[in-house]
Amino acid sequence: MVDQHQTTTTKIAKVEIVKLKSPTRLVLYGGARSLGDNGAFFHASKNVIADYKNDLPLKSYFISNGMRQFIDLINVQPENSIQSLDVFSHGSDLGLYSVIGASLKKSMTFEYSQSNNLSSNLYRNRSTKLDQYEFFGGANWRNSFIISDINFKVFTNESKIEIHGCNSAFDGELDTLSSLISVALFKAGKKRSVVIGHADFASPNRGGTKDMSKQDYRHETRIIYNNGKVIAKTRREGRLSAEFIKKALGG
Repeated sequence: MVDQHQTTTTKIAKVEIVKLKSPTRLVLYGGARSLGDNGAFFHASKNVIADYKNDLPLKSYFISNGMRQFIDLINVQPENSIQSLDVFSHGSDLGLYSVIGASLKKSMTFEYSQSNNLSSNLYRNRSTKLDQYEFFGGANWRNSFIISDINFKVFTNESKIEIHGCNSAFDGELDTLSSLISVALFKAGKKRSVVIGHADFASPNRGGTKDMSKQDYRHETRIIYNNGKVIAKTRREGRLSAEFIKKALGG
């Protein structure tokens, strides 16, 4: 812009206001055949959400349509946006397990899921997917997935993934689901991201509670991985603080 009333030229800088998207928390739960299991995942997810105390925007979804839905809900997020992902589902050191048609209203029989090929799982790698695949019954090949189907660029550099399910970090071994997810995060440039998994069976009855509304998987032995390496083991209960994780990463 030129000021016509003076002999000198004055330029007024154009100011652009850029709205930065806030990091978000993502909570995914369900996927089980059993109504009781899905209920436990639901209540445990609510207790984790309550502990976050609205510190960041949060999105929570019930997994009713298998691991394709699970992966899509992650991959659709903008790059560098997921600060934390909490997963409540059945699993093991080999992968996460679900069925298509999971419900919070009724259970599904094993026989029905098998005869209709409704299993839908996420495995740690392709060789595990091949080993676990059942040609007759169980799951269609297209309903089985592997870690590399996830776009890990959607996570922030200091993100946290916590898998609230059985044996996802079995005995702290280095080829577990949790360990290999941490490797995938690191390869995507998320150098200070961690994955937290259970070293053994995960029970929702924290403190021996019988109250379903108080169910919480955050107890017993948990393993924290960064780039495939164990950086901490803990039996602390509840939310692991940012300070605890930062210390485990070496400051």
